[in-house]
Amino acid sequence: MTEDRDEICQLMDKLLIRSLELVQEEVKLKTYIESTTNDGQLSLAQTRFYKGPTSVSAVQLPTEDSKEMNPLSALEETIDDVGNPQVQLVKYPVDKEAGYPDPIKWFGVLVPASLQKARTTFGKALDYVVDCANVQMELRNVLLAYDQLKERKINL
Repeated sequence: MTEDRDEICQLMDKLLIRSLELVQEEVKLKTYIESTTNDGQLSLAQTRFYKGPTSVSAVQLPTEDSKEMNPLSALEETIDDVGNPQVQLVKYPVDKEAGYPDPIKWFGVLVPASLQKARTTFGKALDYVVDCANVQMELRNVLLAYDQLKERKINL
């Protein structure tokens, strides 16, 4: 009985250490998200400064009357080797005929480098958001496993 209790305590310790690692990873990813979105916003501001306040605005965005289109990125939920859910970002190639237009073309044929940089930067931020979601799901699973072990330990 004490061996079972010791094993449970060791597992609980490992889960707590893993949860601390995941919290650290989550904080790091959220910092990256904040930094990259700030960089992207700065690039958009530079584009507006160069091209004028009306050249990069909501006027270029599609309206309800616009042709139907598909997103260039979508989330797909998968299950990893252990059985935990994971979120994956699926990126589709630009293909106007198939309904995957290039949104940057809404702002003209010759777009400024700062607008291209903003798109790349926001793409990185989106990757960080997906990574952060996966870390949060793993953290939730680790904490649930810890709670289950805690209940088993109490019932011994």
